[in-house]
Amino acid sequence: MVEAIRSRAREVKTNFNFLAVDDDSTVLKIAEVACRPFDLHIKFYQAASVHTAIDLSKRVAFDLILLDHDIGGVQGWELLDYLRPSLLIKPIVLVYSGHVDDLSRAAYKERAVHDILQKPLNISSLGFSIRRALQI
Repeated sequence: MVEAIRSRAREVKTNFNFLAVDDDSTVLKIAEVACRPFDLHIKFYQAASVHTAIDLSKRVAFDLILLDHDIGGVQGWELLDYLRPSLLIKPIVLVYSGHVDDLSRAAYKERAVHDILQKPLNISSLGFSIRRALQI
């Protein structure tokens, strides 16, 4: 399924919906700034809580989700399990954390998470990961 999204991005897609989920406003800003250099139209959505992420996912078809590993006491993979049935399309998912244990890595791998990034996030490494995920 991820390959289908990538293929769609290579062929004609120039408009993307991007959701960043984190309770840290600095990280949300970094995510938004990391998308600016792309020659694409990216509609950027922010969710500072699990509830906001759930609400947005029911209304918007996201191509890419950037997800904190631990948001408000909820593990990122738990949020993915909750979101997946209601997602309008299957997005590419990037997760980031200061530390992800082996069990969580396995959980993300089972859920086809594209990449796990190390905190602290910086604009260039996040931008590189996004370009690689979308193959742009």
